Formats: sequence, structure tokens, C-alpha cells
Amino acid sequence: MAALVAGLAASLAFPPVGAWPIAFVAVAPLLLLLRDRTLPRGALLGFCFGVGMFGATLYWIFLFGALAWGALVVMSAASIAVFGAIATLLLRREHHVWGAMGIAAAWTAVDWLRGMWPLGGFTWANLGTSQVDDRALIHLASVTGVWGVTFVVVFANAAIAGWFARQGRGGVRLALVIAAVAAIIAPALIPLPAATGDPVSIALVQVDVRVADDTSPVQEDLTVAQRNIEEYLTLAGQTPPPDLAVWGEGALDPGALADPTTVANVRAAIARVHVPTTVGAVVNDPDGSQRTSVLAFNEAGNLVDRYDKVHLVPFGEYVPWRRRLSWISAIKQIPVDRTPGSSVHTITQPGLPTYGTPICFENAFPDIERTMVREGAQFFVVPVNNASYGFTAAADQHLEMSRVRAVETGRWVVDAAVSGISAFIDTDGQVVNDTQLFVPGILRGQVRPSTAWTLYVRYGDWFPVLCVVIVAMSLLFAPRRRATRPSPGLLPEPLRGLAVLPTYDERGTIEQAIRGVLAIDGIDVLVVDDSSPDGTGELVAQIAAGEPRVRLLERPAKSGLASAYLEGFRTAITDGYDVAIEMDSDLSHDPSELPGLVAAAQRFDLVVGSRYIPGGSVTDWSRSRVALSRGGNAYAGFMLGLPIRDATSGYRVYRRELLHDLLQEPFASDGYGFQIELVSRAYRLGYHVGEAPITFRERVYGESKISKAIVAEALWSVTRWGWDLRFHTRQPA
Repeated sequence: MAALVAGLAASLAFPPVGAWPIAFVAVAPLLLLLRDRTLPRGALLGFCFGVGMFGATLYWIFLFGALAWGALVVMSAASIAVFGAIATLLLRREHHVWGAMGIAAAWTAVDWLRGMWPLGGFTWANLGTSQVDDRALIHLASVTGVWGVTFVVVFANAAIAGWFARQGRGGVRLALVIAAVAAIIAPALIPLPAATGDPVSIALVQVDVRVADDTSPVQEDLTVAQRNIEEYLTLAGQTPPPDLAVWGEGALDPGALADPTTVANVRAAIARVHVPTTVGAVVNDPDGSQRTSVLAFNEAGNLVDRYDKVHLVPFGEYVPWRRRLSWISAIKQIPVDRTPGSSVHTITQPGLPTYGTPICFENAFPDIERTMVREGAQFFVVPVNNASYGFTAAADQHLEMSRVRAVETGRWVVDAAVSGISAFIDTDGQVVNDTQLFVPGILRGQVRPSTAWTLYVRYGDWFPVLCVVIVAMSLLFAPRRRATRPSPGLLPEPLRGLAVLPTYDERGTIEQAIRGVLAIDGIDVLVVDDSSPDGTGELVAQIAAGEPRVRLLERPAKSGLASAYLEGFRTAITDGYDVAIEMDSDLSHDPSELPGLVAAAQRFDLVVGSRYIPGGSVTDWSRSRVALSRGGNAYAGFMLGLPIRDATSGYRVYRRELLHDLLQEPFASDGYGFQIELVSRAYRLGYHVGEAPITFRERVYGESKISKAIVAEALWSVTRWGWDLRFHTRQPA
């Protein structure tokens, strides 16, 4: 209920109320409700907010029935449900400034996608559009399009929500609010390009299209056409005459164009007024198709150009899936599926600058006008027909979008509505002159053409694309660790180290491995044997009997690699060793390379012997196996934000202080997963983790203990840890 009420409050930013400052606080309650919610709950809260905002804003759709209103509201609210789900994840991030930017970027990106899908999109009730009367912030639209304005509005809401949620330190919260205020005010410094072309005088013809209820469709078309002709003829003899006259959308509908007398009267009227004239029409073409069009006549009444509407209104000008939806009686109101135009282009009439004519609904899509400007449009004439919505706020909401398009493109926009609201809009988005609904008359004004390009015209929807990247980075990239410990001091001299060698059926290599380690002064050996059937334990016991630097820890059964290393690490801590060494017993880790790892431990708390840094290598592996290993390590590094390239390597040196902290919490994995968990935990605890090059050699004796199940377990664990790390669903590795 709270989310629904917040959505209702957000609708007050749009006409008919038009209290645009409300937009800066209306989303904040939703953001507070989304904290610590699950994804499904977040989606539900977002949907409820969307139902409130879109349901109230689009109330005028009710004129076409509850089904039409409900379907459009549900579709639009679904986008806020998507935002709600994403926001529940973003709100779990620790970085508050980045989190607020992520929230704003998510709303903006979802709103942008809502304008493209489904069925070509629907952009009504965009929060950025509500800010057209904010004379500072609206300047930003010339750089980012309406999307940047939306971003700032939601960023301000995120800052307010963070303040009331007491998220982060007081100084950070205050800085975030100050940044939001600056983002709202600073765009006032963005200069808007001035239109400096010679003035073009334009006359807009507006009529009252209402007819008696029992009027037939053909007679209605003829009546509307006749009213336009009569109103238009009042221009005859006016001094000075306009340079261009415009009839609104639907001034000539099929019933009128099919009547030769009416067509002849239109041409005769244009010739009499002797002014280039643009007429909104619905044309039945010879190929059997019907199109929503703009017909451009010269002063003699001859057709010289035509633009066909490219972006049609679904369920208004065509019915998607008509056969499947035949059970809905309301679609019978749309008997013909109109055909879209082939391309967006401008209108050329003799004696006039090139101009664009986006038709009604097309004006809701910024890229259409942007394309027209790039095609040479120096101003816009927008034929509009909102008569079906009566005296509701639909026309005012549509006018707001025209005003935003003016700022985005740096062009004058003339809304020519068949029954209102007609208006002249300057390049600042200000309405210079307008009409009331259903009041017949001629509205005259001047526009100044422009050939300048705003940054939005030049670069298009770069900002919402950036928002998608920000959201992807927020969701995909692991956050930085919270703190870093001081650099480790020098290791003691002489150094005492314990090499832990887990064994299970390693009799063929264990003696050579032990001798290799013992060749290094100060390094003792602990063999952890799981009662190897091949007698590995007996052999090690014989070696230990004559060599005090070698010890054997015999376990009654095979208990896994991770537990073997953990027991060895505990022994190293208990016996006061300075470092513990992790390595395999099968000679895949060359003991002669151990001094290099120990030397690197002078700079790092954990040194990983790496196959994938300069100087490191792998022998006797196929290319596919190397690629698989590299890919797995890259995935682990990405998911966990690790600063090393070989997180699965089992040749390592740990300092004692690090081992002590690592063992405070239990481990949940084995094999590769255990190795990755050790590195990730060390890094997240703030310790210094580094690499030293090694050459990994495939074992010659025995069989590898690594199975497909262990690899799968590691991949799953890394995925789970990465998710937890980003969204704090539980304590990450």
C-alpha cells in the first residue's frame, strides 16, 4: 500500500496537477521500502509503485475502457517492477555514492528500454519530462536527452532515501545530498543554442471536431474537413500572409479524401489563400494500404511532398496479434491496420526551410526528431490529434513532451492540434503562444529556423547506454575490499617454515619431493597421509625416523585435500613456524622453485606460485586444458575481484599471522574451490596477496585426484561467493 501511495504521489508531478518538484522526493519512499528486500518482493513493490504512478497519470485511457487502461498500466508498471528487482540488489552495495548512481542509472536504463519495448515502446510519464518547467535542470536535455534529466531526478531521490535511512557516515550522506542539489542546479550553466535563422510565420488551423453521436464515420470525416476549410479560408486576404499554414492530424481522413468534391475544395482553398500548406491526413493508397500522413502542398494547391508516420500507435492505428485477440470486442474500433512509413525524413516545400513533421505519437520518441534534425530539419511542425481524450490532461502531457523535444534538438516546435492544444514552443522549451481545447480559430506565430546541433543531436542516446554500463558494472563487478592492512614486515632470520604435503598413493614421488624441500635451509616437512593403500605413509615414516625435519600425520581414512592442509596449517601455527608452505607431493610443484616463493613472501602475506604471469608456464598440458584453466581463473578473478591470475594454484607460502586469521571461520569447499576460497578470504581480510612465477609439470606417477565434480563444485562456489560479495545475501568467501 505504501508503494502504491508513493506512486500516486509521483503522478502529481505530471499534468493535470503539474507539481514537478514532487518528482524529486516521490521515488524516495519506494527506495526506502526496497531496502533489505528479496528480488520478488522488490519487483512487487516496484510494480505497486508503477500502478500508482502510471494508473493515475494515464487515467484518460479509461475513456477507451477499463481493459485498455489496465493493460497499458500493467505493461508500464512492469518496467518499475524490473527496476524494483534490480534496486534490491544495488541497495545492498556498501559504496553509498556509487549505489545512488547505480539506482539512478537503473531507473534511467529501464525507462529507456521501456521506450523501445514491447511493441515499439511507450515513453509517457517519464520523470525527466515532468521537469520541463525546471528552468535549470532542463538544460541538461540538450546534452543527454531527457534521460539525463531522469537520472538527476532519481539520483536526488536516492540521496534523500540514503539520508533518512542513515546509510553511511553523516559526512558521506551530507555530501551525497549536496551532490544531488548541485546536479539539479548546475545544468543552468549549459548554454542552449540560439535559433538565428530568418523568421518563418506560421498559421495553425484549429477546429472543434465534435459531432453528433449518430453521425456516420464518413459524414464525420466530411464535416471535419469542411470545418478546416472554412477556418482556413479566414486567412485569405490577411496581411501579411503567413509563410506556412498547418492543419492538424486527421484534418483529412479517408472519408474526406475519397470524396472528389472535398479534395477539390481543399486544393481550391489553398490556391485562394495562396500559402504553402501542410495537412494531417489518413490516406488510403492505391496499393490497398492505409497510412497516417502529412501532405505538403505548394501555394497553388499542388502536392509537393509527403511524410508517412513511421511509429504507429499499437491498438490505436493497428492491432498486434489481431487474430489471437479477436475475442476482445474493443479491437473492432480499429477496423484497419495502418501501414508504417518506410523511413523518417523531412519535408521540403518551395520557399521554406527544410522542416520535420513527426506525427502526434512519434513526438514521444526523442530519436525520431533527432533523426530529422540530422536529416536537415530546421524546425518542427507536429500534427496532433488528442480529440478522443476530451478535456483530460492527455493534451497537456503531450505538450510537455514537445517542449522537451525543443530543448533536446535546439529547434522551435509547433504543435498543430486539430482540436487543441496548439502551441508555439521556443528552443528553451517555453510555450510562447497556445490555444485551448476545442476552440476553433487560427493561431499565428513566428519560429526561427536553426542549423546548429545540440550535443544530444550529435551523439544521440549515449547517456542511457552509459546508464546500462553503470548498472552492469554495479551488478557484475565485485566491490573493492573495505580495508587494506599495512605492508608486511621482513621475515625473521633465520626463517622457520613448514611445508605441508598431503598424500594419497604418492609413494612413487614422495621421497623425491621431501628431499627437494629439505635442500632448502629452515624448511621442515609435514606429510599428511590418508592411509594410502600403496604404502606412502610407511615410506614417509621410515624417512622421518632418520630425519628430524620430517614428520608424518597419519589419518585413518581419505578425508580430502582441504582438511589435510588445514591440519597442517594448524600445526604450523601451534609450533611457531614463520610461514607455512602448501604444495603437491607428485612433483608437479618443483621444490627448487620454493626459494623464489619464500623470497616473495618478504613483500606479501600470501604468495601464490603462478603459471600465468611472466616467467610462469605449464608443461605437458593440451592447449584446451590450458585454456580451460586460464578461463576458470579469469572467471574466479572477475567474480571475486581478485588481484591475481592463478587463484587455483596449490603452490603457496602463507605468513603465520594470515593463517591465524584465515582459520577463524570454517571453510566450505575442497579442491580448486578451497584454493580459491583461501585467496579470496585473505584478500578480503585486507592482507597483501601476490604471485611468483612457477612451472607446473603434469604428474608422472599416479592419477590426479581432481574430478569433474570437484571442478563443478568450484565453479558453483565461485558463482555463489561472487553473488554474496556483491549483494550481501550471506558472508562471502
